[in-house]
Amino acid sequence: MKRCALLLLLCAACPAGLEEQSHISKLRVLGVRADPVELLLQADAGLPATTLSAITASPDGGAVTVRFALCTQITSAPDPSLDCPGDAGIDLPAVDALSARLDLSDPRIVAFAAAAQVDAGVFDAGGLAAALDDGVPLLVGFNAGDELRGFDTLTLRTDAHGPANANPQLLDVTVEGDPAAGAKVRLQPVTGPKDDPAKHYLFSFFATAGSMSSLHSTDTTSTGESAPTWVDWTAPSTPQTVQMWVVLRDGRGGIASLSRSVQVH
Repeated sequence: MKRCALLLLLCAACPAGLEEQSHISKLRVLGVRADPVELLLQADAGLPATTLSAITASPDGGAVTVRFALCTQITSAPDPSLDCPGDAGIDLPAVDALSARLDLSDPRIVAFAAAAQVDAGVFDAGGLAAALDDGVPLLVGFNAGDELRGFDTLTLRTDAHGPANANPQLLDVTVEGDPAAGAKVRLQPVTGPKDDPAKHYLFSFFATAGSMSSLHSTDTTSTGESAPTWVDWTAPSTPQTVQMWVVLRDGRGGIASLSRSVQVH
């Protein structure tokens, strides 16, 4: 799924005095994972489906329920006020508290697509049909808790350009150094092998306390050279248990995440 990394990059450059984007002080949705990553249309295979799962983080670790909907506005840049889930969305059946199933064979989605064709909408020839080989974005909206709302997109395409992307593997995050109060340690994400060496990985780091040297790291520079993926984390000045999250994006809609606790002494 395509992610809104630009917003995070802009927020990382906000003026001093504002809360760091890497600090988890309230409920956040850090990303939405799709399994499989893309909705792939294949001959004689029926309409595709995927499971959407919210990657959530909160300082208290409390239970949260996330509601998903397929938005009836076909765009990758929605108006923040779009009522989806709501009147502008087709609610998706829940799998569990954080996940839902998007199945294009759902009669409600089939009816929506048929109506769009009748009304000369984006599903007509020259619209969606002409773009399917390259992929078109489907907009998904979500609600988490009582107030948190957001959007994500996933790609619907044919298999003209090969099989569906696979989510990356984030195996571990090692802490290199002694996490004493006020100390600086190194956080090193550990990944599985890439299914495509040309993928560029972007890591995002979050914690309930302490300070990250950077919100992001990447394994490839803008000039194509290899880059270190670690960041430094300065522990808080008092002993406590800190919860951390690392989110990995592969630049093609794939996402993985991992959380761990660090005891500061």
